Amino acid sequence: MMGRPQRRNGKLFYTGLNLDQRVRANHPLRAIAKAIDFSFVRGWVKHLYGRRGNPSVDPTVLLKLMFLLFYEQVPSERALMERLSERLDWLWFCGYDLDDTIPNHSVISKARKRWGPKIFAKFFQEVLTRCIAAELVDGELVHVDASIQAANADRNRLVPALRVVGHRLYEQLDRAQEDVEPGGDSRVVTDEASPQPPLPKTPISPTDPDARLTRKNNKSVLGYKDHRVVDDGHGIITATHTTDAATKEETVFQEVLDRHEQNVQSRPRAVVADKSYGTAENYKALSERGISPCIPHARRGGRDGRFSPERFEYDPKEDCYLCPGGHKLYRCAGKAQGRRYRYIAPAGLCDACPLQPQCTKAGTRRRVSRHVDQSYIDWADSYFTHRHRRRLLRRRQWRMEGSFGDAANRHGYKRARWRELWRMTIQNLLIATIQNVRKLVKYAQLHKGSAVAALPKADILAPNLVPAAFFDATGSILMVILGIRRRRRW
Repeated sequence: MMGRPQRRNGKLFYTGLNLDQRVRANHPLRAIAKAIDFSFVRGWVKHLYGRRGNPSVDPTVLLKLMFLLFYEQVPSERALMERLSERLDWLWFCGYDLDDTIPNHSVISKARKRWGPKIFAKFFQEVLTRCIAAELVDGELVHVDASIQAANADRNRLVPALRVVGHRLYEQLDRAQEDVEPGGDSRVVTDEASPQPPLPKTPISPTDPDARLTRKNNKSVLGYKDHRVVDDGHGIITATHTTDAATKEETVFQEVLDRHEQNVQSRPRAVVADKSYGTAENYKALSERGISPCIPHARRGGRDGRFSPERFEYDPKEDCYLCPGGHKLYRCAGKAQGRRYRYIAPAGLCDACPLQPQCTKAGTRRRVSRHVDQSYIDWADSYFTHRHRRRLLRRRQWRMEGSFGDAANRHGYKRARWRELWRMTIQNLLIATIQNVRKLVKYAQLHKGSAVAALPKADILAPNLVPAAFFDATGSILMVILGIRRRRRW
């Protein structure tokens, strides 16, 4: 028998209605609420609130709302609060009931400004500590990389920095004359909220003066850069550091490693990164820390098809270079220029050499430069075999790109939600924390090492015990047997 047409009749009272019964048992937010107790934030922010006045919204609820903002990839805080009353699962997660008053969206931005990046850094550390306790962080092998995030500003409306800095200075002087209540949220004072002042002629955006221009894929991008350290075992993010987009990656390499060691309380045995981190200073720092490097570097080729500097062999006993023709190039007297020593052939030697057309121009002597810390560069190049290094670099590619891609697809990572450096720091900390929470929920019930595509430790961290020539020769023989032409990628 066909039932009656369904019609909605408004009721004044509802009996037997429980939000806990309306949220399915396998809902992802149930697992998150079980794994993370957000109430610890109350102790962190207690000193930021006064003892008198109107009571604020529960900090635990505010943190959950900020969590939902990026977890559900809601475009804005206003949209989050508009949808909150429509989503029973969000209401249940935040501890609200159907007849509770929904706060205004402005309370979220005010709380974010009052708390500052330090509270969100504690939140990131708390989740990371739980991941370590769940044995999801191995700490032996880590990957380092950075990703550019487009700023929430128009790059076609840039002005010289002097104009913006002067305008902001006048605003600060006017604001200083006003009375500010103790514990107010008129400004945020943190270590990461004060970027380096730009040069007077640097083009910056009036709406987001902390963002900087950089080049990516032959295009100018105005934005920021997020530097991450990702553990190899399960892809847990162990450190994140936000800078403007113009900051070079190699300059913050040691800082992000320090943050990793501080967060994990252990030092990795090996670090994998791309060639943008391959500098002598970074190699030296890794050697002093006892960390194995798998970091290539940019190689200098020969000009106009001539011999590259790598064709010249260095003799440490006589402190000279041996050219392909068998002649010696001696170091010039004096101090190093730009942290490099210069080696030059004796006068008249190159003109009489039959290899001069392949080495240098007529009437000139061949010069070769050597970095002051070239020994650390050679140490980094020879630590792993070529085959092992390629394997680690391929693993770094899908580990790091997978982390950045997951953040972009699920949490709106590639574009700045807010403006200014301290707000971008909060955004990146929240997104990294959410990614770690998702992995914690996924792997928390698994035993150590199960369902993980990890390389054996002995295979990952083994030094260059076997010469690379052995692998090259073995691979060439196999290719000849199989009738496949070998392609060199290194």
